[in-house]
Amino acid sequence: MGTSAESQKVWMHNLLLTNDAHAAQCFMPFIKQGGLFLETDQKYTLGDSVFVLVTVGEMGKKFPVNGKVVWINSDNSRSDRPVGVGIQFPSDASGEAVRLAIEKMIGKMRSSSKSTATL
Repeated sequence: MGTSAESQKVWMHNLLLTNDAHAAQCFMPFIKQGGLFLETDQKYTLGDSVFVLVTVGEMGKKFPVNGKVVWINSDNSRSDRPVGVGIQFPSDASGEAVRLAIEKMIGKMRSSSKSTATL
């Protein structure tokens, strides 16, 4: 019995956003419903489902997110960008909750001109 690339994909990731600078670097507010960049060398394609347990803030509030890959930074991307994928939040209460928690955490940093993991 052979294994396919699909069956070898990591289906669950953990992402710790315990400081506002890191959260701002990973947050993708330009994605409809919001999203996060997940640094990983795991190969995904656009549209793949990914489960991410996102821990936000010093209090460590956990948000389970069933997201979808909408962005890919491959190892062929610009050298100053980490390899990984952008995960779009779902259009449900879980997506809204994590988006609001991150926005509250990073506050005014959302409008910063600092580069992020994606742009």
